[in-house]
Amino acid sequence: MDKEPNQKKRKFSGYFYNNITYVGVALSVLVLVCELLLFGIDFFSRDSSAYLSILTYFLLPPFLILGLILIPLGARWKQYKVYKGIEESRVKLIVIDPSLPTHQAAILIFMIGTILVLIMTAIGCYKAYNYTESVRFCGVTCHGIMKPEYMTHNDSPHARVKCVDCHVGSGAGWYLHYKMAGTRMVYQALNGTYARPIPAPVETLRPASETCEECHWPGKTFSAIQLNKTYYADDPSQTPPWKINMLMHTGGGAHGGMGIHAHMYYGNDIYYVPEDAKRQKITWIKTVNKQGIATIYMTDDSPYKKVDPPASKIRKMDCIDCHNRPTHRFGAPEVLMNQAIAKGDISPSIPMIKSKGVDALGKTYSSTSDAVGLIRSSLVDYYSKKQAAYYAGHQDEIGKAIGNIILLYEQNFFPEMKSRWDAYPDNIGHMISLGCFRCHDDAHKAKTGEVISRDCTLCHTITSQGSGATAPKSTDGLPFQHPFQEGDDSWKGTNCSDCHTGA
Repeated sequence: MDKEPNQKKRKFSGYFYNNITYVGVALSVLVLVCELLLFGIDFFSRDSSAYLSILTYFLLPPFLILGLILIPLGARWKQYKVYKGIEESRVKLIVIDPSLPTHQAAILIFMIGTILVLIMTAIGCYKAYNYTESVRFCGVTCHGIMKPEYMTHNDSPHARVKCVDCHVGSGAGWYLHYKMAGTRMVYQALNGTYARPIPAPVETLRPASETCEECHWPGKTFSAIQLNKTYYADDPSQTPPWKINMLMHTGGGAHGGMGIHAHMYYGNDIYYVPEDAKRQKITWIKTVNKQGIATIYMTDDSPYKKVDPPASKIRKMDCIDCHNRPTHRFGAPEVLMNQAIAKGDISPSIPMIKSKGVDALGKTYSSTSDAVGLIRSSLVDYYSKKQAAYYAGHQDEIGKAIGNIILLYEQNFFPEMKSRWDAYPDNIGHMISLGCFRCHDDAHKAKTGEVISRDCTLCHTITSQGSGATAPKSTDGLPFQHPFQEGDDSWKGTNCSDCHTGA
């Protein structure tokens, strides 16, 4: 076949000279330049943006690959059209001849391009993998959805622990499992069908023995840890704070230790059936001791008096059943105000500050911006009108308190996702939610008559409690006395959470 008039000037086969190939070359070059630039920015930047990482390692690479595919695809399409007679051409068939200088140049360009793409692909895959394992990916990429979890994580004891260390753990199998589940969540995020708030507990969470125990060792024996609690009355300017000092019998140990951890982890295997999605109502419990003896405890309203619970509903108790909010903690207004006053962020000398702060935090708002405006205006309105004399001489003090109350709201309440303390019961303790009293309530009974006791001294010993220097103290332990309720014992027949709703 004769050559086309311009064939001598071409370094490549004439089949590569077509519109599809031109588009592929242009796209590849453009994306390659952008990728090199973004690679450099990401490599040398100390604080890389989450969106920069998404663009560099997730969005642009597919377009680079598409451009590279279009180059030979255009040549193949033109060759097909010539073969079918759709297009006339006197171009020779594509033949690779390394002895020709033009072919040598083409081979060299192809090899350099391929090596460069492979290197970038390897780096990109590594960076993409690392980025998907980062806290920023989990919390910032889907910031509108995961903002509550991201912000509470950053202000938690596990702030330096990656999300995946607890939610995924080690091993390729679980990694693939959660990434597949994540694909479904991405779809829900795109079409807006995700739940508000994010459901908890996570049904598919790995056993604590494969995640928590990578750092925490329940086999280590502890005797007790000291807890100091400070509580303020509605009007802390008129009533001194109530302080409680107690020893928590943490216990534990693999060789017959005592205490909370010992009875659960090494003394027994415990199984239970929750009657609700949040695992707050428990009517059936089975314990199996080290001798293999099983004991079943049930409440009077248990549906399993005559039939065994289905195996699919039975859950083996582990760390997360009590420590269910180890990281994503949404503080209740009552707790947050106590802590803020105790730390000095809010002055206790301001009349009714705790009561008004709890009321402002506990209301339902449509958005964070609305909440900030309404909290500020309602508190300013109250103090300027109802406490006018005090407000006139302490505007700076009240302004600081209002600012810190707003900060507490922004860190713990997320109305756009309906995420706050009452959406996520905390099972450690028993003041705001049932917690320990889900099981330790004197209502779970075995056929032998044995009950799961709610005796306070099983878990803690109060060594001092009260207001001022004259508060009673005893290393042998004191019976609990309800703060600010001298002479009123009505609380003894109820759970704490019956009255203390948090707001």
